[in-house]
Amino acid sequence: MAGNIVIKKYPSIVAVVHQMILNAPSGLSATDIASFAGYSKYNTLMSEASQQAGHKLGADMLLPLMDVCDCDAPVISLARERGGVFLKIQQPAACGGELVESLASTVKEFGDYVSAAAERIADGDVDPEEMIKIDRETNELIEAVLSFRKLAQATHDAKYGRK
Repeated sequence: MAGNIVIKKYPSIVAVVHQMILNAPSGLSATDIASFAGYSKYNTLMSEASQQAGHKLGADMLLPLMDVCDCDAPVISLARERGGVFLKIQQPAACGGELVESLASTVKEFGDYVSAAAERIADGDVDPEEMIKIDRETNELIEAVLSFRKLAQATHDAKYGRK
């Protein structure tokens, strides 16, 4: 094993979970979240989420809490810290033709955008507004491609079954 491993100081995922519980997009109260997530006592959840002495939030509770809170903040934080992004892939529409047309349009629009932005990028001038637009446009393209893939997989599975 390498002898010079340095671990950087990471933000607390438990703190992100705590805020998620207190400000749940689902609109549920922390008491309801505790109950739906399988905690027998509200106090136990809050002691774990607020990192009280002797209490630890188990990693296995992350997904149930995210479901109940209807929030992806913890995985967004994890992805960012690992140099990635989290994109939620929506279920594709029932009509595959519309999705394929939408993907073709998205890819064309992105290509046109990249061509227009290429000169500014080559000149080394990507201002904050441009970076926000690049992030948004790229995420929309990735989401469209992955939705197409999900539709193709569902279509395949319906006819041939999942392997």
